[in-house]
Amino acid sequence: MAANKITKQVIPLSPSRFAFGGGTKPISEVMFNKYDTDKNGSISRDELRSLCYDLGYYLSDDELAWAWTIMDKDGSGMIDYSEFAEWWKTSSRFEHLKMPNEKEAILLSRVAEICRSHDTHNTGTLDRDQFTSVCQALTQEDILNASEHQACNFDEIDRGHDGRINFNELIAWFKNVGLFDMCQ
Repeated sequence: MAANKITKQVIPLSPSRFAFGGGTKPISEVMFNKYDTDKNGSISRDELRSLCYDLGYYLSDDELAWAWTIMDKDGSGMIDYSEFAEWWKTSSRFEHLKMPNEKEAILLSRVAEICRSHDTHNTGTLDRDQFTSVCQALTQEDILNASEHQACNFDEIDRGHDGRINFNELIAWFKNVGLFDMCQ
């Protein structure tokens, strides 16, 4: 007696049957679009607060201000999709938004003082020469290690590509190179 083989044919589901209309959008794009409630292509402070709250992370006003400094890397006043996606892709995304501890706050305050002292026109930004002077001052104070942070690459840090580095861009770079990690 021959055994009957039943062959199951797999029929793929139509993309229209998937959530969010099908396709394979990255979750960062789905989340960005969900919380960009005014559909202006950027996330506002209130939209960021809503996103964090909905995901179980309530941010106080001070925490929101710090989160904004970390996420708005070009200092434009809004979080665009590329800034959001860069933040979203890290597994510790909410850890990055935590307020600085006491040591980090002292370091941050000193960095701000040094930046202000080299911002001769009080614009809140540094040009290439001012940035070079800031890096030298940070190295002299052992805040930056010259051999580890030789990549004080102005063009890489100037995320807004406007020929100036603002404080948000500088802090984002410090986070990227792990400057605050030594304060843990």
